[in-house]
Amino acid sequence: MTYDEFRAAWLGSDDPDVKARNKQLCERYPFLIPRYEWSQEPLEDYDYEFTNLDDLPLGWRKAFGLQMCEELREILGDFLNDYRVIQIKEKFGQLRWYDNGIPRSISDKYNKWLDKYTDLSEETCIRCGKPGKMTTRGWESPYCEECFHKVYPNANYDEWTN
Repeated sequence: MTYDEFRAAWLGSDDPDVKARNKQLCERYPFLIPRYEWSQEPLEDYDYEFTNLDDLPLGWRKAFGLQMCEELREILGDFLNDYRVIQIKEKFGQLRWYDNGIPRSISDKYNKWLDKYTDLSEETCIRCGKPGKMTTRGWESPYCEECFHKVYPNANYDEWTN
């Protein structure tokens, strides 16, 4: 199945069975299977209720989550089944992606990939995935104007964005 076919099926699915959708996701991107941090073994009794991608903020997941995973899959090539995600999160309004390391032979491609999505995360609303600006109202996070007003209803967007 091509990425476009997978993406259309996965995003377009109205299947309420989250576990079935997550199983498809993990079969294509095995690095999304949650594992114990120290042993790197899959969680006991893992039932696909969640994946590592669930740690990516919703807006970013909508905007570029699958695309990011697909590009990483292509970069990893023969190393796909050995690669492990340790943690995915937002910090200071940027994507943070921690892993178990990558072979030197693919490090340039990997670093460009990670820089691309770190930069993109700064310009993508963390809540909805639309283009956004970095805001500094108590917490640095990128928001579109609409989501900013949902979070801070009485604040002026232009005064709090960079």
